[in-house]
Amino acid sequence: MRNDSVIFSPMQIGRMTVKNRIECAPYGNALFRMDGACDNKQMMHFRNLVQGGVGMVTIGSANCNLDYGPAPVPYMHHPFLLSSYKNMVELAHQYDVKIGWELIGAKEMFIPAEVLVNTYTIEDIHNYQKGIIDGAVNALSIGSDYVMIHGGHGVVPAAFYRESTNKRTDEYGGSFENRTRLIREILQGIREKVGDKLAIEYRISGEEMQEGGLTVEDQIKFAQAIEEYVDIFNISRGVLENNDDLPYVFPTVYDSKKINVENAAKFKAALTKPVSVVGGNNMFVAEEIIESGAADMVALVRPLIADPACVNKFRCGNEDEIRPCIRCNNCINQTHGKLHDLRCTVNPLIGREEYFGRIDKKVDTKKVLIIGGGPAGLEAARTAGMRGHSVVLVEKTGELGGNFIRAAREEFKEDLKNYLAWSIRTVENDKNVEIRMNTEATAELVKKENPDVLITAVGSNPIIPNFTATGTKKVQWVGDATNDSLGQNVVIAGGGFTGLEAAYAYSLAGKEVTVVDMIPESMLGNGASIMNSTSLLQKLNAKGVKFICESKVEDVTADGIKISNKDGETVIPCDNVVLSFGQRRNTAVVDELKNIVPNTYVIGDCSNVGGTLWQAVRSGFEMAFEI
Repeated sequence: MRNDSVIFSPMQIGRMTVKNRIECAPYGNALFRMDGACDNKQMMHFRNLVQGGVGMVTIGSANCNLDYGPAPVPYMHHPFLLSSYKNMVELAHQYDVKIGWELIGAKEMFIPAEVLVNTYTIEDIHNYQKGIIDGAVNALSIGSDYVMIHGGHGVVPAAFYRESTNKRTDEYGGSFENRTRLIREILQGIREKVGDKLAIEYRISGEEMQEGGLTVEDQIKFAQAIEEYVDIFNISRGVLENNDDLPYVFPTVYDSKKINVENAAKFKAALTKPVSVVGGNNMFVAEEIIESGAADMVALVRPLIADPACVNKFRCGNEDEIRPCIRCNNCINQTHGKLHDLRCTVNPLIGREEYFGRIDKKVDTKKVLIIGGGPAGLEAARTAGMRGHSVVLVEKTGELGGNFIRAAREEFKEDLKNYLAWSIRTVENDKNVEIRMNTEATAELVKKENPDVLITAVGSNPIIPNFTATGTKKVQWVGDATNDSLGQNVVIAGGGFTGLEAAYAYSLAGKEVTVVDMIPESMLGNGASIMNSTSLLQKLNAKGVKFICESKVEDVTADGIKISNKDGETVIPCDNVVLSFGQRRNTAVVDELKNIVPNTYVIGDCSNVGGTLWQAVRSGFEMAFEI
């Protein structure tokens, strides 16, 4: 047990006492009904979250604008929906979790800041203010503990405060007092209506990462001006309106953890109220932050999506069981980018808790033979083992992990390495799973084992065209190429995400890198979350990586790589060409084994739904769950 950790010391915020220092920061999960009601889909997801040990949970994107909708977000201004939200309050309190609501004007978040600030009438402003104040009153009426006023990421309060966007000449523009009037009137209005019965958390970007944006000095001055009304400040960074800021709002696998801690410490030194900090952290980092004194509380989202029980696992000393978040931002991309139900790459249950329910043990257990120890096979083995089935996992090599071993090898892939290690460890420790390494899958093996269920997860093979220099060191597959095997001048053929990540790795080693692809440059990075593609492309540009797009690779010779495009054919001299043309399903093994066992399933990269870690994990889980 780690109850003596500073993380698990209680904390006073206004009138409420929080049992520990971990806050679930607000996130839109798109699991509410389109009319805003909370039904069983949201309740099942929320139950897993509050059971997991977190101290306080902020429900994200609680709309207070009468003109917005329909959308799968809570509507805090709607009296007929409050009873459904009260179910969440009661459930949170059952587990001694404090619950609050991130109050926003949803409509205003989709209006460019400069347009909104300078075109809103006084009546518009007062309606916006009234919506937020009424939302707080409604939150109290159902027994909530606090509200969060969202003033970060360039939304309304920040847009009015920022001199570069506020050109008004009335009482809401000009002087510091006028530019902060909108939010001060909101906070005053909330206090007049609810007193100290609700705690108020204020989210603020410690700094905005754009020209004319608010600096940390600006924001501290702002925080000091409203501190008398606020019980805790939540420190984030960046502006949502600016895509270049997205990696700061949602730090990626390519970015550092603790990105807002330095600013949080500055706020803490300048304020008397406590400070919470968000930004790419996990339970291990959270402990470091609290121990350092830089912040009083740490806000997490993605680690709690990857493993809602991570707080309890950490408290009980079971850190090795925490399913790691890989900071791929699939969760944010699905909900914020596409308005789809919440999904997680590494946790296939998330957003689908209503359908799958609990992973209980089966009574009629079966023998399950799984061919292939990559991510899909590992997830299938883990799920089947958890359900009590007798599992035999066969892997033809001497190492579990499949192609993901190569995908996670770069130094900046620490999050992926942690996930792979966790995936292997949990399967190896499962008493219901027998692992056989260096074992080739054949029809004879399957017949001899005579399983009730056969799951084939043999992955994919690289696409390697035949060029003049194929078979020489001049041409290397991206999965085999390393910094030591390559010369100084490298061309990568293929600008998919694998190729771009390889380009980043080689550029970090000081090599001159060029990427060639047939797609337009504007499409580079497509397929991944916008946060991760933005972050990676920013880093590639900073490293001077060159892109030659809308060009076809014709050949690789001793002289270099021959390409063709609208300007004709060109040979680009280089030391090495690294091929990153993607993967092709391994259908040979699938075809050999498909007619032996009646209950046969194909999952992962060798299936029709493979190609990404998300789909590999999802298919492995789903097939094993249904056994």
